[in-house]
This record gives sequence, C-alpha cells and structure tokens, in this order.
Amino acid sequence: MIAQNAFYPAETREFNRVVCSLVKNILMCSISGIVHGKGVERMMQQQKHRAPDQEGVFKDAHIALGMGRLKIIDLESPGLCPYQEGEFVLSYNGEIYNYVELRKELENLGWKFRTNSDTEVLLKSWREWGVRAFDKWNGMFAFAIYNKKEGTVTLARDIAGEKPLYYYACGDVFAFASEAKAFVGVVPLELQENRFFEAFQHVHGDTLWKNVKEVPAAHYLTYDIKDASFEIRAYWDLALRDINPETAVEELESLLEDAVTIRTRSDVPYGLYYSGGIDSALISTFHDFKHQFYFDNTLEWRDDFFAHIESVGYHLDFPVGSLSSYPLWKLAEWASEKVKVIVSGEGADEVFGGYVRYLPIAQEWELRTRYPSYNAYLFAKYFRHFSYLDAFATITARNDDVEFVRETLRPYFERFKDPITAMGYADFKLILPSLLQMGDRQAGAFGLENRCPFLDRRIIEFGFSLPPELKIKGMEQKVILRRILEKRGLLGPLNVEKRGLTITFNQWFDKKDWDRSMYFDLLKKNWHKRFNANL
Repeated sequence: MIAQNAFYPAETREFNRVVCSLVKNILMCSISGIVHGKGVERMMQQQKHRAPDQEGVFKDAHIALGMGRLKIIDLESPGLCPYQEGEFVLSYNGEIYNYVELRKELENLGWKFRTNSDTEVLLKSWREWGVRAFDKWNGMFAFAIYNKKEGTVTLARDIAGEKPLYYYACGDVFAFASEAKAFVGVVPLELQENRFFEAFQHVHGDTLWKNVKEVPAAHYLTYDIKDASFEIRAYWDLALRDINPETAVEELESLLEDAVTIRTRSDVPYGLYYSGGIDSALISTFHDFKHQFYFDNTLEWRDDFFAHIESVGYHLDFPVGSLSSYPLWKLAEWASEKVKVIVSGEGADEVFGGYVRYLPIAQEWELRTRYPSYNAYLFAKYFRHFSYLDAFATITARNDDVEFVRETLRPYFERFKDPITAMGYADFKLILPSLLQMGDRQAGAFGLENRCPFLDRRIIEFGFSLPPELKIKGMEQKVILRRILEKRGLLGPLNVEKRGLTITFNQWFDKKDWDRSMYFDLLKKNWHKRFNANL
C-alpha cells in the first residue's frame, strides 16, 4: 500500500501512475541574485554547467535576480526562468515532489494556474500559506523569492540540504547563488580561517571566504532591502513520532515505495547509482531502472584521477575530506551520456545507522544496556572513554582539535537517550551536508539532477524515531533495511562488506587506508591555486 500521510492524502498506486503521466517542469537549476550590486550575468555564467538549457534575469532599481534552468520535462510553458506573479519574483532550484497534490488543494481554494509546473505551485503555496508552506512541501529545494511590494528577499533551503544556497553580506551589498564560485569576480573575497573546516574537513555554515556563508538546511533567511538587515530562522526541527516495532518494516517499505515512485517522475531518461550494497539494491527493488551506473575502485584510476582532480576540486566549491568526490565525478560523467536524472542512496547511513564507525560505541551501549550491573566494575575497566560523546568525538575528529569536535557534537548527545540515534543525527546535521555538496556539485558539473529517496521528509522523521535496535544490533547494521531486503527476496547485498564510495588513493602513496590528510591537502592546494591566487 502507499503510505497515508500529510503530504499525500488518499493516494493509491493507480493515482501515482496517473500523476506520473502529468509531471511537468521538474527542474535542476541555478540561482543568482544581488542587491545593490552588479554582476548577476557573470554569476549565472559561472554556474552554466548546472543549468545549461535556459536562463533569464529580472532587474529593478534594487535587485538583479537570475535563474538558469536544466529542462527535464515540458519545454513549452513560458515565463518560468525566473517566474513572476503579482509582486513576487521566484528563482528556484529543485523540485516539490508532491506538487500535483498541492496544486489540487490550491485549486480547491480558488487559485488558477497557467502552467503545469511545480514552480508555480511553490509560489502559490507561499502566497497562500506563507512560512506554513514549509510543512506542506516534500521535496528538495533552494529558492529566492523577491517581494517587490515589501522590499524583501526570502531565501530557503530544504530539510537535508540537498540543494545548495550561499549568500554574501557586507554593508548594503547582499548576493546569493547556488554555488559559491559564482561570487568570484563579483564581490570582494577575502580568505578566513575556519576551525570547523580543519576539524571536520569540510565547510558548514561559515565558509573559507569572509562574509560568504551557507543558508543552513531547514532554514529560511529574510533580507530587508530598505535597511540591509536580515534574520535567519529554522522552519523544521525533528519531532519524534511513535512507531510500532511490529509493523515498522511494512510501514517503512511503504514509505520507500512511494519515495522512489515520486522520484522517478520524468519524461527524460533517468538512472540509478548502483553499488550493489544495501541502499542502492533496496531502491532497485521498487523500480526497474533501465540505466544503472557502478564505480569499480579495484581498477587503475591514478592517471585519470590526476588528469581531472583540478576540475573535481573546482566544481566542489570548497574542499571536502572524502575520497568520494572523484568517483562521483566519474559516475556523473558516465551517467550524463545516457540520462539527465540520477537516483542515489544518499542519507541511508545517517538515518539508519550504516557507518562502521558507529559500531564500537553501539557495541558498548548494547553491553551496558543489557548488563547494567557490570557497568561500574567490569565495563569501566575495559572501555577507554568516560562517555559516548568522548568516544565519538575522538573517532570523528580529523585533526587534534578533539575538544572542539566534542563541544560541536554535544547538543546531539544531550538530545537523545541512545548514542546510535545521537551519532546518526549529528552526522545528518553536520556531515551529510558536505556529502550532499559532493553529489550535487559533481552531478551539476555534467548537467544532471540527483534525487535521494532516503532523504524524503517522511523517511527522515521515521528513521530518527526508530528504536535503536532496529538500526544496529550486535554486528548487524541498518537492521530494518536488511529486513525489507529479505522480505523482498534480495539476499546478495546482505553479505557485502560495507565500503564507502572511494578510490585507492592512499595505496598509491603507501599511506594508511583511513588517513585522508594527503588527499585533503591536495584538494586545498588546488582550491587555493584556482580561486585565491589573485585575491
């Protein structure tokens, strides 16, 4: 059955098939804008790779607002790039998956539509419900809405941070873009130190350039043009829900079925990044993907890696200490020859306890929970750390600044009763955005849109509400996903060792497998050479 929920009232499989035939104007785009400044055309040009099919600019005395578009479906509807309606102008990247259902709801409220796009639905939703529209949307998005009458600009980003959105604020100049590289040559950039970057090996919130920041995931920013002020507010926070362990497998299976279904709405070819592991294999059981793409890290990639690493680093925007960026580049390169939309399993490890580095702490927690009378005398002699937070900070830190990492992680361990959920939610909020950065930028480099069923809002809220034993039990990870695979008769991936998307970079230089320092230094060197040589 299709899951019943606030986003999809009274859906059935037949209804979904009808909806798929109606899908229009689903977009992978770029956003550019500047208040009290010039250069929006340059910003758009520097993001041309991610939105090669169409572009447009709105200008008045206060703002220049640009939008680039990757056309996927319905090439006929005019006026979508950017989209104007009344006193509003919308520049939009992403898609609202449940826009067909929302359109019907808006039509029942008296709204009339002139296109078949989710773009128009997004703006009409905003006009009807304001910030309450965030609770209506299930999708991935970054957008800028300019209200000419009020003289405000609203920027917003989806719950997980699938779609990127950066802003520059200095004096009365305010600029924003999908990719940070768009600011080069448009606004003055100045290097700054970033403690988070060095400790976690990626940027989060603050960037490596002064006055350039990210709009946080699950937040919106309101900028007042009149006094050059802005404020940022959260529109979503995790609310734990009740889950019946007896029916949890069936409920999640239903949610996944619908999440995959709505992410295969497309009139252009689409495909799946397929590793053979649990996540991509499970996605493949819900849909017959004609195109599947696999990266084999046992092949010899050294020459090709060094031939393309500067381009890989350029498209990342900022360096990320993960060896996945090059494989994602190659996957996107291959995929772009056959498809314009790609589906991937990103997010499953964070939401369902999939990382191997969770296991030592999960094992300790299971022992202490199962045998509480042994905690003070026996387990205290064996386990090195005084707390799960200390242990996870030590595992997570990429340099010696463990204290900073621990204090950054602390709110997540104080929020949850068990360390398994705490580790996953900390990674979801702090680490996953940089993994999504890699996926978005490398797909965008080749004009692809990437979609992640495990980051469906319903699945995020379901997963972090699960009892921890349905995530990790003993040495078994992603327990509930394994149960669904078993139920669906796909047993092969259950015996595959968990390995990330990676390359054998360290082996080329006889380095330890877990050490990322040499690779990270290479990315930083290339980044400075490409972006900062003339600052």
